[in-house]
Amino acid sequence: MLSPVEDTNIESRRNRAESISAGTRRPIPAIISGGTWIVTAKIVSLMSQIATFFVAARMLRPVEFGYYAFGSAIAMLIVVMAEGGWAEFMMKAGDEEDCFDQVTTLSLFSGCLFTATGAIAAAVLYAFSGDESQSALLALFSCWMLPAALTAAYDGALVAYGRLGPRAIVRIAGEASGLIAAVALLYLHGYASALAAAKIVCQLVLLIGSIYAVKRLPRLRLTKPMFAEVMAFSRQIVGNRLVVFLGSYSGTLVVGSFLGIADAGFYRAAERVVAVVSELLGEPARQLSWVVFRRAHLQAAAPERSVGRAGVRFLLTLIALAAPMYLGLAQISDAVVRLLLGEVWMPAAAIIPFLCLRQLLLSPGYINEASLSVVGNIRHRLPVTLLNVAVSLAVVVMVARFGLRALAIAQCFTAAFALATAIGLQSKFAGVDWREISKGATLLIAPSSLAMLVTVGLVRQYFYEDWPWQTVVALQIGAGALVYATVLLVAVGLCRRLHWLALE
Repeated sequence: MLSPVEDTNIESRRNRAESISAGTRRPIPAIISGGTWIVTAKIVSLMSQIATFFVAARMLRPVEFGYYAFGSAIAMLIVVMAEGGWAEFMMKAGDEEDCFDQVTTLSLFSGCLFTATGAIAAAVLYAFSGDESQSALLALFSCWMLPAALTAAYDGALVAYGRLGPRAIVRIAGEASGLIAAVALLYLHGYASALAAAKIVCQLVLLIGSIYAVKRLPRLRLTKPMFAEVMAFSRQIVGNRLVVFLGSYSGTLVVGSFLGIADAGFYRAAERVVAVVSELLGEPARQLSWVVFRRAHLQAAAPERSVGRAGVRFLLTLIALAAPMYLGLAQISDAVVRLLLGEVWMPAAAIIPFLCLRQLLLSPGYINEASLSVVGNIRHRLPVTLLNVAVSLAVVVMVARFGLRALAIAQCFTAAFALATAIGLQSKFAGVDWREISKGATLLIAPSSLAMLVTVGLVRQYFYEDWPWQTVVALQIGAGALVYATVLLVAVGLCRRLHWLALE
């Protein structure tokens, strides 16, 4: 019988700071190696998701895909609650053995609770509506909760132990298994529930692989002090994540409610195309930000100032990577949709440029969680996030009835508001100098982006009529990337020579 008891492992708790310090004082090559593993796994994951999305878009009608998108949006919100911030707590706590047992115990109970809740909801839906397909979809999604919650704890342990290589291999195996399951089930079954079943297969492989990589099973143990500490941290993480997911998926939910399931499918398809970039960029940025800011905070002299300087360098690098990816995708959105999804999905292409701009404006917020956590100011994030989502939801509800394009444009304005609040948080509570970032963006990124946009536009203007569109798109990508990189390198060299920016 499990019950919270008083924690007697005082010495172990006292050594936590030393464990964190030892685990985070890693040389630059180790950080680069870890980042390489993260990016490799993310690329494979994205390729798997793109392939799954491609097959699903070819085999499912927009309405059928809309049903899946609508149900998946709700399921994702529940998964955020089930995961409970267990991974982030493990990353924060380090490699303490007793911490692992107690966090995995909490994750196990959380997963069981939300799985049971989802199963009951599916039964109630079937009893009142008789809709077998939607009830089955909800039941399948509920089975996703338990392995997702437990995997989160193991995933955090792998990061805390520095086992980024095995973690990447596990993720690659999970995504490959999910892709194979999705393709096979779509060909055999041909309904949206095939995608939900594939998610479960992927999650089970991730869980089994993570258990093998950590090489231990959890012991059911929970103490009052640890329970209080984890739940206090979890409230902040889950609250922020839940609010962010509400903001992210509000478009799909509101479009499905106001404009219909088919338009929800188009909107979600456009979001999914943009997510190829945002996930490739965002996940490594979030993971590496924890390493970078923890190392900066461990500096003996002026840790807060070190965090601020690390934030300037990190954000300038992040924006320099994000700008060409989002702006480039915005310029070739028609070709991307035609290539990946087919002509029937072309309405999604019209809103992709606006969603790209939205994600570019939101990208500096990737570091909020790590930068505020390491300096002990994470509590300030939730009220600001609530404000951002409240503004976003209000705008989405007001504008959705005017169509997909109007909704996408409105989301650019809500993203600009969220950027302003992120700047305020990072400047005030993490010591990030946004004046230096603004100067760097103006001197380095703006001219490079402008040169790229002009180049891509000229390639389309002069070659689109005479060459196949696939060749023109390839030329746009190659020429745009080359011009952006060249102008950026020249600008960086000039700024270093004239000492316009502190780039070191």
